[in-house]
This record gives sequence, structure tokens and C-alpha cells, in this order.
Amino acid sequence: MNVDHIVDVGRLLDAQGLSNPTLELLEATERSYRALLFQPSGPFVANTTRIGPANLDFADRQASAFLEMASKQGHHLVVTPEYFLPIKTLQDCVHGDRFPAADAIWALGCESMTPEQLAAFKANAESTGKCRVLFEKDEAAPVQGSYYDPLAYCFLSKDKATGEAKRIVLIQFKTISSKDEQYFENGVLRTGKCIYQFHGPRNRLALASIICSDAFNITGDSDVLLQLTEDATLLHIQLNPKPRNADYVKYRVNTFSRTERTSNCDVVCLNWAENIVCLEKEGGKEHQWKNEAGSAWYLPHDRASSDDAVVEQNERNGLYYSWHRRKRHVLHFHYAPAVFELSVPKVVHAGLQLHAVSTGPKLEARYVWDDAGGWVAQATCADTGLPQLFACDAKVTTAFTALSKDDSCLRIERAVAISCGLTSGVDDWYAAGTLRALSMSDDEITKRLTVRLERNEESDNARHEQLQKVSVLHEILATQQLPIQIRDLSGGGAAVYWSKQSPHTNIIKAGVEPAHVAFLGFQPESRRVEDVCDAAYGLLHRENEPGRRHRVAICYWTTAGPVFARIKQLTHIADDGKSPTSFARA
Repeated sequence: MNVDHIVDVGRLLDAQGLSNPTLELLEATERSYRALLFQPSGPFVANTTRIGPANLDFADRQASAFLEMASKQGHHLVVTPEYFLPIKTLQDCVHGDRFPAADAIWALGCESMTPEQLAAFKANAESTGKCRVLFEKDEAAPVQGSYYDPLAYCFLSKDKATGEAKRIVLIQFKTISSKDEQYFENGVLRTGKCIYQFHGPRNRLALASIICSDAFNITGDSDVLLQLTEDATLLHIQLNPKPRNADYVKYRVNTFSRTERTSNCDVVCLNWAENIVCLEKEGGKEHQWKNEAGSAWYLPHDRASSDDAVVEQNERNGLYYSWHRRKRHVLHFHYAPAVFELSVPKVVHAGLQLHAVSTGPKLEARYVWDDAGGWVAQATCADTGLPQLFACDAKVTTAFTALSKDDSCLRIERAVAISCGLTSGVDDWYAAGTLRALSMSDDEITKRLTVRLERNEESDNARHEQLQKVSVLHEILATQQLPIQIRDLSGGGAAVYWSKQSPHTNIIKAGVEPAHVAFLGFQPESRRVEDVCDAAYGLLHRENEPGRRHRVAICYWTTAGPVFARIKQLTHIADDGKSPTSFARA
């Protein structure tokens, strides 16, 4: 693909005698816009006849209620993923009351359309004279595929000659087939060449979309990536069993590797929900994908907040935080079927600096489907699988008693980080943008204990290892002879916990000062032991709280049993049988 295939929608409409839409999300003002994203469930059908929801009636009910919510509440950006929206729903949208307002745009990934279905849709939609359906001309031979993978942009325009309002449905086709194992889509897909891009006033902001494997087509050309992502929002809609596949991720790595001035963009990935079932036909053989969802919102470092209050509010609703090594905030959507309602700051705004909204997208509500009531807002936290982890065995359950009562994923991650010797030793190691568990490399694999976002054996093993380390640490504190600086934690009653009032400690017990105690597993390397000791002591020493400055201990397991490491900065003093009151530098 090259930049000639990126079509400016304003110019396209002008050639049709139509005006460019005035979209709120492309107005460079300090006002946030409202977005509504649908992450549907399966099953779906994929065969030579069509790709789309297996139960079209059910999909139509869900989609119609979704679009009704969008039109009544005036959301400015509304998105469904690849191959989802039934043709019937789109047809009803064109003729009925469910259509975007003048400042809104809907980017609707639709079920597959054959050339005949596309022609019939266009004829029906334009029959009243109030709607125009636009798409690129397909000059391929009839044998070159059975159907399109369409994305339908719905928005309002005006006839320049008469001033009459016109409903527009601009349809974009996927440009390259997916790399499925059997190259199935390669044999049935009719592809397009164009990506449509919307611009706001003075071309300051832009919006475009790619459809799943279109990611392959835009990765290799830096000019294409620049045009799609400079001061822009790029939607990436998918029906993808492996959304973190390196070939799909590469365009983001290349974009995020550019200088900050030319990579100021929001990338919004929207997939179907987790654990989708694919059917060869209605009622036919099932293929269990066992997939992750991978839906996420990516933003530059200066356009979102990692403050606890912002992160925790989003996470309680089902939007989870990670920090990308390329200086990007990554907000992951909960992976179960749901509708997500967000308030989103503009990519660029030209107002006063004091009006800049730097908190990033805020998840206002998460809706789940109820057959009797339609889309229902959820007041409770989304299930991340954490209770099941805590309940994996009795010792883990006991060790996490205090933490399991906490509704803050961040506090749990911090307590576990100290317990496993995973602090970096810098004073703000526990900040969301610094915490190791929330960091993400170019492979975009998440490492969080508290939120299982991916299907990755290495991450699952790391979670299990951390659970066991915390469990062993809890048992050591209750049953073993402890070093003098933490001996008052002996005999039971000590709990693993974290609080901002004592950010470098993880062990609490009634009546005594909190302490920093880590367990490093079985016979760790001596260098690692030394590094963890130095980092732990340094944190408490720099914090300089007299009551806990020396309350640090590092232990590990050997063939002879548990061992507490010698911390060279501490010197042992005679034990008079009482709690120690002073320590000196060695």
C-alpha cells in the first residue's frame, strides 16, 4: 500500500457534491468526546458463503440496542469489530431513527457482503433519496473471491446545492486477507485498495481505520504509517484469535518508535471477546479458539495519567493499565463480552493549556447483555480471575487473606512485588508507570498477577510462581526463627499488605511497625540476593522513617531450609530478648 491509496473523505464527498462532516472527535477543542465500543461474543460462522455471527437474530437484537443507545445518548464515536454487524441491522439503521447525529460517526464492522448483497444494500438504502452509499469500484474478476469484509462509516453530510441533510454510508473493504492456518480467507475474500481518512478543520486532526490484517499492508511503508497516525486516531477492528501476533503488532512498534512530534496518535484496537467459538456452518462443527480479546487503547506518555485515582477508577469498571516501553499508556479492555462507554480527550486541542485534559480515556460504564433488559450497566467490578487464583490452594488463600479483601489491583501488585524481590530500588518503583508488573515490551505480553489479559504460558507460570513465593513467605514468618530486626513479626498474625502510608513495606502486624520482607525462591544467585538486599535497604533508609528504617529482611530456600541473607548495611546487636530499638551502620 502507498499513500495514494489513503483517500481524503472531504475530497471524495466534494466530488459528489456533498459537504465534509463536522465531527466532534476531530474538533481540536478542550472538550472530551464520548465513545461507545462493542466487544461481542460468539459464536460466528466462517465458510465459503459468509463470515459473521452464527445467530443473526440475536446479533441483530444486541446490535440494534447498542445503536439505539448510541443515537439516544449522542456518542460521538461508535465502533463494532470486524465481521460483526448484521446487514439487516445496517439496513434498519439507514431507514430508521438509529443513525448518528451531525457531530458523530459510527465505524461499524459488518458481516461479510457478497457483491450482490452490496448492490442490493445500496439500492435499498438509496431508494428514499435521503441516503448515499459510497464505496470503491471493484474491477476484479468474479472468480476473485466470494465476498467483502466491509467497514461501514455512517455519518451525516449535506447536499451542497440544496443544503439538504444526507445520510452517508461509506464502505471500506479489507485490503489483504488474514494469515489463517488454512489460508481460508485468502480463497474467499474480495479485497479493496483504499483506506478512507477523515479530517477536521484545517486538517489538524484525522481519523482512519484498518481492518484486521490490513496491518500487514501498512507496516512496510513509513509514509503510510505517518499519514495514518500523525495527530490522528487510528481504529483497528478485528476478528482475530491472536491479536498479539508479531505481524499484527509491528505497525504499532514502528509507529511508537518514531519521534514524539510525529507519533501523537490514539490507536484503538477492538476485537471480539475472549474464548470465541467458530462454526463451519449453523449448528455445525465447533472450533474453540481459546483466544484472548486484545482490545486496547494506546496513547502517548503525555496524554494520559498513571495516577492511582485515575487508574483505579478505570480498573474498577474494566479498563486495565499497562506501560509500554515505547513511552505509551496502554489501556486494556476487560475480555468478556461487553459494551464500553468512554469519555476521551482530543488527540490535539488548540485551547488554553489550563483546559488540557491529560487524564486520558475514562471508562464511564461497562454494559453487559440481559435478555430481558438489553444492555445493563454494571456497578460491580469486572471479574479478572483473581479470586480463582487466590483460591488455588489453602496456603495461598491464607497468605492472601488481607489482600483478597482489597479492591485495588495496584495495591496487590505492589505487595507481591516487594514479597518477591521485584522492586527496582528507585523511590517511585510502585508508581503505575514504573511498577515492573505493569510494564510491557514490544511483544505486548502483560505480566500482571491481578489481571489475566493474555493466553501466554510464560505469564501464567510467572503468576503461579509469585503466588507460591508469597505463600512460602507467609509461612516462614509464622513458623521460623526471624532475624532480630523483624523478630516481633514472629509467631503468627503477620499479613502481606501494602499501603501508601508505608510504600516500601509489605508485612503488617498489629502493634508493630510494618517491614520489608522478600522471599527469592530456591537458591537464587548470590548476585541477585545482594542486589535485592541493597535495593530493599536503600528504599527504607532513604525514606528515613525512624520506626522502620532498618526493618528489612531477605530470605530464600536452600536444601537445608530457609535462610535469611546477611544485609551488609545492618550490624547484628546483642539480643536481650526484647524488641530491638536501634541499629547502626556496619
